[in-house]
Amino acid sequence: MTSAGDGDVITDVLIIDLSDFENRKHEIGHQLYHASHNVGSFYIKGHGVPNKDIDSIFNAGEQFLDLTADVKEKFVWIPDRYLGWRSQTDLECVTGNKLWEWVSFGRYGTGGYDVRKQKFLGSSWPTELGDSWKQQSLEFQAKTHEVALKILRAMALALGRDEYEFVEPFDIESEENPSFMAWNWYPPVGEDTAKLPPRLHGHADMDIITLLYQRTGDTGLEIAPGKDVDENPDLKEIGNIWNAVPTAKHWTPLDPIEGCITVNIGDGLQWWTDGLFKSTYHRVRAPKGSDNKGSRMSVPYFVNPKLNYIFQGPEKKFPPLSGFDLLAKTGNAYEARKNDPEGKWKQKAYGGSHHNDQYASVEGAKGRETAVPVAAA
Repeated sequence: MTSAGDGDVITDVLIIDLSDFENRKHEIGHQLYHASHNVGSFYIKGHGVPNKDIDSIFNAGEQFLDLTADVKEKFVWIPDRYLGWRSQTDLECVTGNKLWEWVSFGRYGTGGYDVRKQKFLGSSWPTELGDSWKQQSLEFQAKTHEVALKILRAMALALGRDEYEFVEPFDIESEENPSFMAWNWYPPVGEDTAKLPPRLHGHADMDIITLLYQRTGDTGLEIAPGKDVDENPDLKEIGNIWNAVPTAKHWTPLDPIEGCITVNIGDGLQWWTDGLFKSTYHRVRAPKGSDNKGSRMSVPYFVNPKLNYIFQGPEKKFPPLSGFDLLAKTGNAYEARKNDPEGKWKQKAYGGSHHNDQYASVEGAKGRETAVPVAAA
């Protein structure tokens, strides 16, 4: 159970134990159903990913982000795959501030399957970091993917569906596998944070589920369960997280818990369950009070079905979607915002909101080297 802070509201966020999974999967599924239907976010423990591996993957992210901009630009972000590097300057075009940097790699680095060409294009990895960096990334993705499949199996059982319905579409060895890992890095901020906007504005993830690794003490992640979100029709379609920004009556902290992975339900699973499971809006607020004002990093793993896989809920409440739709609609909506030099998206996204004043352009603190945005490949 976590508090929203300032006496606002208390929201149940379950801590679900995955240990002894095969003997407890029905019990676990019941807990996942409750958490996914009522909140859309939860913690898991007993997941089997060693702490030393988690620490090492944070260090791996630091190694890439510490590379010079000219090296990082070789891995420029690709909208159709949601893979690659986005600098603070690049992201400023979309978030309105320089308080965030991102890089993501999938099973094939920033390479993989091109749906438009229906062709596998091979792998692309930063050779500057050596083969051991690539292997470390692949092994960590595999361990996290295994955890994700347990969650999906238990969810399917709780929904009264075949245990493996949510497994076959997520074959990690497939050339069409689009699941990927990312590193979010937020630069240090000064002591005066009262006027800072969120480091990352409110949004929902486009995927099926997101498994998020956070460092103890790195506060700032907040969620807004569906009942607390102000209605906005622009937020109903897949891909609109970059077109409209949710405002909420309450934002509930989802601070790191030692030994736990934070899990969010994504838009894809909300569609696949005909709205039964809730895709939860979340954001990273600016530090306040006694919070750590230094840099912040998190490592999300986004679980997506194979690119050509078509899915739809049993009640057909929403139109069919493919794995490619989840990535490309969202990625290209981002790209459209980035290529809006007049910033008209900001008025659409934030206009009329009582939060509007918070989203003026804010310079991030000096940190890693950034670069002028370049066109996506």
